[in-house]
Amino acid sequence: MHKAFFTSLAILVTLVGNISPVAARADIDMPAKLKLAMAAYQEKGTNAFLPTLFGKQTSPEANSKILQETDILKEVEKGYGRYIGLEMVDAIKISDSTRIIFFIMKYQQGPLYGVITTYKINDRDEKITGFKVHTEMHMIIPVSLLSRYADQ
Repeated sequence: MHKAFFTSLAILVTLVGNISPVAARADIDMPAKLKLAMAAYQEKGTNAFLPTLFGKQTSPEANSKILQETDILKEVEKGYGRYIGLEMVDAIKISDSTRIIFFIMKYQQGPLYGVITTYKINDRDEKITGFKVHTEMHMIIPVSLLSRYADQ
């Protein structure tokens, strides 16, 4: 059991150590809502980001989640400084209607790793249906995705 854990950890450390800092992808089609939310974040601050990303929410649970995630972003800003930009890492189309998009939110003192889930029916706008961020890369970006960049 311990051997398998340490082997996995060694593989992860090797992969992470070999990732090029230029692994970000400019060819990923960024959802319009994400572009708008990032612009709102830069121009108006933390409180504008998630409401712009998700739009008007009707359920108390959704509004509560937005407040919790906003608090997380405020804590990140305390440690990492001001938000300065976004880098797309990868997008995985898991069905005709759904994508998982990995990105890095850049701050003055460090990165915040993120993932969103999008949903699109027919030709309607792509809707953001999920959002998660973490300061630790392995909590957001799967090792299988990192292995794609190991030789760069």
